[in-house]
Amino acid sequence: MRTVLSRVRGFYGDNPLHLLVLIVCFALAGFAATHEVTDRLWPLALTWFLAAVVAHDLILFPVYALLDISSTSVLGAVGRHRRSSAPPRVPALNYIRIPVLGTALTFVLFLPGIIQQGAIAYQAATGQTQEPYLARWLLLVAVMFAASAVAYAIRWYVGGIPVRTALAPVRAMFEEGERVLLVGEGTVVPVAAVATSAALYHPAGDRPGAWLRTPWRDLTDVEWRADGGLLDLVPSARAEGRPRQVSLACPEALIDLAKKLVAEGARSTR
Repeated sequence: MRTVLSRVRGFYGDNPLHLLVLIVCFALAGFAATHEVTDRLWPLALTWFLAAVVAHDLILFPVYALLDISSTSVLGAVGRHRRSSAPPRVPALNYIRIPVLGTALTFVLFLPGIIQQGAIAYQAATGQTQEPYLARWLLLVAVMFAASAVAYAIRWYVGGIPVRTALAPVRAMFEEGERVLLVGEGTVVPVAAVATSAALYHPAGDRPGAWLRTPWRDLTDVEWRADGGLLDLVPSARAEGRPRQVSLACPEALIDLAKKLVAEGARSTR
């Protein structure tokens, strides 16, 4: 059976279930078309359908694709320049994209009622007015965005649990007045470095669970080795011990901050 499925996947290019869903969709579309052609207004319906296809593919799709790309770029830029002691940011794009998509789809679906098109015919057929449509649509939009915000908050909190757990032993080593400036993500651990106002904390490689504290005043520079994904901590002449290394996943923000604090520490010791 697996061999047959593998051959179908290799020939079709996707999961056979995808092909099955497409066949069902085409069957439903064909069933609807056979009923539509019996209506004398089918040319008008076909015209509306073709106009909708052209309007979507040539106008709407480029517009919302551009908006989606722009929002992705903006959120990515914000994430790259974000310096915070909070847990790593959960990508927010889908939590914005889904309610926006739901807003647009429901607006198109309920547009005749929202703008009260055919109000007389609607009231004659139902005995009700179309006035509640706008308020109910706005309520539906608010519920979608609220639900998305709650889901994002839950995801953000759960995703930050490993980070808060890792930060607990580090905070126990803080001196009075010391505060967290940046949390660096690791390649295999949620937290690989913690930059504070006084020092850089990083795991002790030979002692699992233990952390080392390197004051900024004891460093002369930090150097990034892209080939190994390691940040070299270059000690000053008065500092004891050998150079240390920190493995990082996203080093840009930490490197910039570390170089600034090392320079400030060097000036303060002169």
